[in-house]
Amino acid sequence: MSTARLSRLAALALVVPLAAWRPARAEPEVAIPQPARDRYAEGQELERQGKVREAVAAYQEAIRLGMQRFPRAYLKEAGGYLGLGEYDAAVARYTRVIDEFGLEDSCRY
Repeated sequence: MSTARLSRLAALALVVPLAAWRPARAEPEVAIPQPARDRYAEGQELERQGKVREAVAAYQEAIRLGMQRFPRAYLKEAGGYLGLGEYDAAVARYTRVIDEFGLEDSCRY
């Protein structure tokens, strides 16, 4: 078999499974209340502006307003504490995410 033909077969062997692949969803398929969505978006914007402490507060409020089942919100909160150098708080939040959602679902998004 020629090298070119082997290369095409190898590429096909990779493409076919990828075409059928569906990403697993870490986030539950439940509606997020609009106030929680808005507060989460505000947190992201505050984080982009370097206002990390305010962003952490926004993520905490987003969780309180309806994002309790979304690991992403908790991870953003934990990352904020990490960015602030508050390592004990960051470790506590990351540990909570793993305990509550499991390692698989907490890290998949």
